[in-house]
Amino acid sequence: MTLLSACQSAAIRLIGKKPTTIFSATDTFSLQLQDLSNEVARDIAKSQDWQALIKVYLITGDGTTKEFPLPSDYDRMLVDTNLYDALNWAWGYKRIINPSDWLQYEIYDWQLIVPGAWTILGGEFRFVPAPYDGAEAKFVYISRNIVTAADGTTKQFFTKDDDTFVLDERLLTLGLIWKWREMEGMDATNAQSDFQKAFDEVSGRDKGARIITVGNYWRDRFSTKLAYPWPLGS
Repeated sequence: MTLLSACQSAAIRLIGKKPTTIFSATDTFSLQLQDLSNEVARDIAKSQDWQALIKVYLITGDGTTKEFPLPSDYDRMLVDTNLYDALNWAWGYKRIINPSDWLQYEIYDWQLIVPGAWTILGGEFRFVPAPYDGAEAKFVYISRNIVTAADGTTKQFFTKDDDTFVLDERLLTLGLIWKWREMEGMDATNAQSDFQKAFDEVSGRDKGARIITVGNYWRDRFSTKLAYPWPLGS
């Protein structure tokens, strides 16, 4: 199902019309669906550690480098993700959560941690001590590329009618119906219920870790705090 077909399905139920295009249209309704499609898709993606968005990344040390870029499509770590040393899977790298604690590790350059410690600061991975030459730090993360273009490449946002949602397209349609009715000041109780029922079914099959209770997330998402780079918290 393309974005256009998802929007067409939503439009039929909302206004009784089937638009022929969304991203090249300039009418108010189409512009609203353009904007809502990206917002709804993003919120669905951030509500759970979806299997379809899980990627594996490998950092290779050279013995001196302590700072490494995040993956280009990095969104967040999984709820229970850690970094593992390819030669020492029993221990892995120690994660330092508190920035003040990390500062002490950097200042003293403690060498007693095997194979090392890590955190994310300034949009990059940081290690103490520097991973040894040839060391491999491997981890899984959640990609922010939730849209597939017609040519098979992935991207962060919908920009064309023939783009497709990486996750369940029905959730996108039901989410558009709910959020459009809510935006227009209409009764959205049944639409919300339909979405949440579908979400529970899809997420239950997916088995990914639930980040936020969906009802609270959608209702309070603008007050939700991001415990970057760790899981979202309330």
